[in-house]
Amino acid sequence: MLVPSYSSGKTRSIRIPYSTFYVLFFTIVLIGALMLALYFRTQFLLQIAEHTTASLEQVQEAYTTLQETSEEERLRLAEERVNLQSALNRERLRGIEEQNQQHQTYLDSLGILQSYVEDLEEQLNQFEIYRQEILDLLSSRANIPPVRSMLNEMYLAQMNMMDDLQYLTYATAAKREAFETVDNVFTFISTSSTSSESVTDALLDYIALVELTLDIKAELYSQLEVQVRKVSPYLRNYPTIRPVEGRLTSGFGWRTNPWGGSGGQNHRGVDIAAPSGTNIMATGGGTVIFSGWSGSYGQKIIIDHGIGISTLYAHNSVNLVRVGQQVNRGDVIARVGSTGNSTGPHIHYEVIVNGTHVNPTGFFLD
Repeated sequence: MLVPSYSSGKTRSIRIPYSTFYVLFFTIVLIGALMLALYFRTQFLLQIAEHTTASLEQVQEAYTTLQETSEEERLRLAEERVNLQSALNRERLRGIEEQNQQHQTYLDSLGILQSYVEDLEEQLNQFEIYRQEILDLLSSRANIPPVRSMLNEMYLAQMNMMDDLQYLTYATAAKREAFETVDNVFTFISTSSTSSESVTDALLDYIALVELTLDIKAELYSQLEVQVRKVSPYLRNYPTIRPVEGRLTSGFGWRTNPWGGSGGQNHRGVDIAAPSGTNIMATGGGTVIFSGWSGSYGQKIIIDHGIGISTLYAHNSVNLVRVGQQVNRGDVIARVGSTGNSTGPHIHYEVIVNGTHVNPTGFFLD
């Protein structure tokens, strides 16, 4: 190996052993390799640092973006929360309003039901009043045989319905107790712990009972009307009163001759003495079918009562009605006299049933 000499300006050679040379050579090569490896490692680390720096910048940018997005989302959620709260408040108010409307509708419905109940009860009361009036009317004339018979038939026919009516009366009274302590159903609802549904059910049950009671009473009333139509001619026309107030001087049937002589006669009526000019009254309602002179009867009137019964009034001083005239019980139709074959002022009075003369005293009911 040649090495320059700085002192003499000449070169000189130095002999290095091969082993040392190789050691030095490989040492230099190893150091070079290490330096090269360190270089590449440094370059790799620099690239990683640059990549990491870029990633950190991206992360920072993403973080900033995320912060901005989060703030926007927070603001949006806050706005939605406010809107949702407003919607919930509106829904709650709407629910309260609907509940109030439903409650008012319910109260209005109950008011209609209560009015209906009151109408039903009023109809029941009216039916009972009318029914009692009819019963009183019929009972007051129960002394008329046809009326008495029809009343008995009616009572028998209505016996079962009267039992049902008595049961319903008890049932409706029990249902009605729930409402008797208050002014009306609304007060009952506001002061009672009972649910409104229970009140409605009780009211509907009560209405059903009242309607059933009303149906039975309507049927009873209808039957009464039928009976009244049947007995009305008897109530109006049946001869129940005396034609005049006076002493009965001659009865019905065989009697001695009032003008003397032997034998007797079949007296087809009764004679009632009364002062001349006394008012003679129609003993029942009907139609005048004869008014005028009739031989030994003198002035005579016959009234057809339309129920297979007619009455005759004779020896009148004057007749006050004409043929075809309608008269009522108690109407003045003539005056007492002594016309025809008569022994003195009196009225001869006959009752003819289906063409047969019967004893008039059996008809004197009033």
